[in-house]
Amino acid sequence: MKPVTRIYLDTNIFIYAFEETSQRSNLLAQLFTVSSSAGACFVISELSLSELLVKPYRDADDVMIDQYEGFLLTSDWLEVLSVVRPTLAYAAVLRSQNKGLKLPDAIHLSTAIGASCSHFLTGDMGIVDTYELIHLRYGITKKAQPLTVIRPDEPTLNSLLKSLAA
Repeated sequence: MKPVTRIYLDTNIFIYAFEETSQRSNLLAQLFTVSSSAGACFVISELSLSELLVKPYRDADDVMIDQYEGFLLTSDWLEVLSVVRPTLAYAAVLRSQNKGLKLPDAIHLSTAIGASCSHFLTGDMGIVDTYELIHLRYGITKKAQPLTVIRPDEPTLNSLLKSLAA
């Protein structure tokens, strides 16, 4: 794995962490705890909050709504970025270059690239291994480092934990 600088967390990472009971959810909880004390910065989009709240609103689960809102909006190690016009333009470029990429995924990827993340942690198998955004048109220029997609499997999560603890 290439060196980790900033990691974008896809929405499904929070679902695994908060709604599963598994070794993966335990490792994600450890990752959040270690990153909090290590000062590591993870990045998400405000879009994640909207995606996460659908099921709790449907189920009238006020506890889960409060848990997601509290966790995502008050964690000092988690940078929550707004969806802004350049992000949407870059998302369109990504979709034009990656047939089948869904708009919410393109917005997440665009946010990650714009935030100079090195890695994108996701369980979504529709998101491929690497994304680059290099496009010139109407003043839109983004030459960011390639974004490497990583999966929340036990070896990867253990590796992230070790790198943050070092």
